[in-house]
Amino acid sequence: MDTAAFLASVLIVMGAIMMLINLYHFRSALPVLARFAVKNAALIRRHLRFQMIFIVFFFLAYLVVLMSIWSRSNWMEEISVAAILLLGAVFAYLAVRLQSELIESIRESYVEIQKGRDQLAADQARLLEANTQLQQEMQRREEAEAELQKSYREMEKRVEERTADLTRANQELSQEMEKRRLATEALHQSEKNYRTLVNNLPIGIYRNSQGSEGHFTMVNPALAKMHGFDSVEEFMKTPVADLYHDPSQRRKVSEKLISQGFLHAEKIQLKKKDGTVFRGSVTANAVKDTDGEILYFDGMVEDITARQEYEDALKRAKDEAEAATLAKSQFLANMSHEIRTPLNAVIGFTEMLLDTNLDATQADFAKTAHKSGEALLSLINDILDFSKVEAGEMDMETVEFDPELLVYDVCEVVRPRVGFKPVEILCRIGDNVPASVLGDPGRLRQVMTNLMGNAAKFTDAGEIELSLEIEEETESRVKLHAIVRDTGIGIAPERLSEIFEPFRQADGSTTRKYGGTGLGLSICRQIARLMDGDVWVENAPEKGSTFHFTGWLGKSETRLFKKAAPVSLAGKKALMVDDNRTNLDLLSRLLSAAGMETAALSDPDRVLDILKTAHSSGNPFDVLISDIQMPGLSGYDVAGAVRRSKAPFSGIPLLALSSLMERDARRCHEAGFNGFLSKPIQRDKLFRVLERILQADAFPAAPSERDDIVTQYTVREEMKRSVRILLAEDNPVNQKLATMMLKRAGYQVRVAPNGEDAVQIYSQTPEAFDLIFMDVQMPRMDGLEATRRIRENGFDAVPIIAMTAHAMKGDRERCLGAGMNDYISKPIRREAVLDILRKWIF
Repeated sequence: MDTAAFLASVLIVMGAIMMLINLYHFRSALPVLARFAVKNAALIRRHLRFQMIFIVFFFLAYLVVLMSIWSRSNWMEEISVAAILLLGAVFAYLAVRLQSELIESIRESYVEIQKGRDQLAADQARLLEANTQLQQEMQRREEAEAELQKSYREMEKRVEERTADLTRANQELSQEMEKRRLATEALHQSEKNYRTLVNNLPIGIYRNSQGSEGHFTMVNPALAKMHGFDSVEEFMKTPVADLYHDPSQRRKVSEKLISQGFLHAEKIQLKKKDGTVFRGSVTANAVKDTDGEILYFDGMVEDITARQEYEDALKRAKDEAEAATLAKSQFLANMSHEIRTPLNAVIGFTEMLLDTNLDATQADFAKTAHKSGEALLSLINDILDFSKVEAGEMDMETVEFDPELLVYDVCEVVRPRVGFKPVEILCRIGDNVPASVLGDPGRLRQVMTNLMGNAAKFTDAGEIELSLEIEEETESRVKLHAIVRDTGIGIAPERLSEIFEPFRQADGSTTRKYGGTGLGLSICRQIARLMDGDVWVENAPEKGSTFHFTGWLGKSETRLFKKAAPVSLAGKKALMVDDNRTNLDLLSRLLSAAGMETAALSDPDRVLDILKTAHSSGNPFDVLISDIQMPGLSGYDVAGAVRRSKAPFSGIPLLALSSLMERDARRCHEAGFNGFLSKPIQRDKLFRVLERILQADAFPAAPSERDDIVTQYTVREEMKRSVRILLAEDNPVNQKLATMMLKRAGYQVRVAPNGEDAVQIYSQTPEAFDLIFMDVQMPRMDGLEATRRIRENGFDAVPIIAMTAHAMKGDRERCLGAGMNDYISKPIRREAVLDILRKWIF
C-alpha cells in the first residue's frame, strides 16, 4: 500500500508538474494564441476548461491520498489509486488529444502566421510604397493646399473686391432705381403734361389710319374745333377724305406722304363741318413697323388763313419796297451821273484854266472855283455813300494794291487843303507793311482822306501825321492800323460818343466855323465794319485828336513788273464815246494838249462803223475811250461788241470812264476794258493810264488772257514794283536791313559790297537799274569816287543818291559835287525812299 501510495503520489506530482509545464507553455504561447483567438476561440476554451478540471482533479487526488495516508485505510487507498489511475488515463488521453488538437491548431496557426507574415511583408512593401505615394500625395496636397491657400487668399481678395463692386453696384442700382422711380414719376407727369398740352394746344394734333378713306384714331380738341365740330367723338367719326376741299388734293398729299414718309408744312385747303373753306398747313409723318409697313400717320394741322393773308400782304409790301429800292438805286445812279458829269466839266475846265495866263485875281477865282467843285464832289460822294449805307448796299471790292502808295496819295490830296496854314503833313509807314494787299483801295482811300481832311480842317498850326502799321497777321490776312494824329482844336469829351453818328458834328450849331455834312465819320465806321475792323478816337481838347482805323485785308504776293518803255502820246489817235458833249469837249482838250489826235462820238451805236471805216482808210484808232453810263448802249455793251466783232480792230485798247459810285473796275475788266478811271478825270492819271495801255503787247484782245485791268492805282504800283535799285553798301548788317526793307516795300534790289563792284556792275548792265543808292564810306573805292567813275563813263541819266551816316555841314555839297543827285542820311526810311523815287523816277 505504501508502494501504491507512493506511485499515486508520484503520478499526482508528475501530473501536477506536467500541468504546470503545460500552463507555463500555454502562458508562453498565449500571445500567439491571442492573435488567433477569434479563429480558435472554442478550442482554446475547451483546453482551458480541461486544464482547470485536470488541476482540480489532481488537487482532489492529492487530498484523497493524503487522507488515506492519514486514515491508514487500505480499501480506501486502493479505490483511490484505481480511481486516480483511471481518471489519470482518461485525463491523459484527453490531454493528449487536446494537446494534439492544440498543436495542430498552433501549427495551422503558425502556417497562417507565416502566410500572414508573408502577406504582412507584402502588405508592408505595399504599405511602404503606398506610404511613399502617400507622402508624395501629401506633399502634392501640401503644395495644393498652399496653392489653394493662395487661391483662397486671391479669391478672398476678389471676393472682397467683388463685394465692394457689388456694394457699389448695389448703391448705383439703388440710385438707378431711385432715378428710374423719379423718371417713371416724371414720365407719368410728362405724359400727363403731354396729354394736357395736346388737349390745350391751339394747333390740331391727330393720328389716322392708312387707306383711301382713313379714319382718325386720336385727335385733340383744337382740331375738332378747327373744323367746326362740337366734340372730339363726333369729329373722329368723320373720314379724313371728307375734310379736304379738293379730293384730288387729298390723293396727292397721301401719295406724297407715302412716298416720302413725311410732310413738312404742306399747304392745303380744308373745309369745316358747315362747308366753309380755310387754309391749313399740314406736317405729318408715316409711322412704320420693323418690316417697313406703314402702321398709321401722325401729324398736326394749323389754320394759317390769317397768316397767309398777312404773308400775302407782306409780299406785296416787299415787292413794293423792292421796287422803291430799285427806283432809289436807279435814282442814285442817275443822280451820281447827272451831278458828277457837270462837276467833271467844272473841275476839269478850271484845272485847264489854271494852266493859262491868268492875272492874280483870275487865278484866285479859278482856284476858288476848282476847290469849291472838289468840295461839292466830296459832299455828293458822302451823301451817295450814306444812301448806300442806309440801304445796306455798300459793298467791298477785292483787288490788289500797294497801301504805301495809297497813303502817300492821300497825303498829297490833303496837302493843298492846308493852304498857307503853318501845318506840316507827316507820313509814316511801318517796316512790316507789305507792298501788296488784297482789298478795296477806293474805300480805304476814302476813310483815310476823310480822317486826314477832318484833321486839316480843324488844325490851324502844328502837324498832321498819318501812320500805317500792321497790328495783327494770320496766314492769309493782315490787319492794318491807320492812325491820324493832329494838333488841332480837339473834341469836347461830351461829344465823343456822337461824332460817329450820321449828321452829327462836334459843333452842330448854325454858326459853326467849320462846314461839312457830318456823314464822313459815320461812313468810315460802316467801312470799318465791312472790313471786320473798327474806328475810334483819342482826344485831348485844345491839344488835338488821334483817330484810329483798323481793317482786315488779304495777303497778296508782291508782283515784280518789267520796266515799261515810255510811250509818247503824241501822234496817237483816240476815239471818245460819251453822250455828254461837255465831257467830250473837256476830254478832247486834255488829249489834244498831250499831242493826240481825237475824234468825239456821242452815239455809241456808231462805234463799230467808225472803227471799221478808220481801219479801212489806213488810219486806225490807237485807243477807244468810252463812258459807262449812256442811253441806249452802255459802255459795257460797246466793249463787248468790239471784242466780239472778230474784226482786225477787236484788240484795240479800251479805256472806261465812269461817274457812277459803283465799284466798276472788276466789271469793266470782265467786259473787256484794258483800263478804268472814275470821274472827274485828273490829267496826270489819265495820261499815265493811257501810256500804260498803249504799250506794245501790253494786253491781248481776250479779257481772259489778261492779268488785270489798269486803274489809277495799278499804274503807280507797276511803276514802283518795276523799279530796280543798285545798293552800294559794305556793311553786312546794313546790307541785310536795307535789302529787306526795300524788297518788302516792293522794289527790286541788287547789292554791291563796295564802290569798285558798284561801278563794274552798273557799267556792264546799265539798263538793269533805275537808281543807285551809294554809301559814301566803303573799302577799295568810296562812294564819291565810284560816282565820279560812273559819270566819267558817260552814265549821266541814272540818279545816284548818297546814303551816308554823315550829317555834318558840307557833306551834302561834297556829294552833289561828286555827281550825285540827292542825299539821304542813315538809317534809311521807307518814306525817304519813296520821296526820292517820286522825285527822280515817278
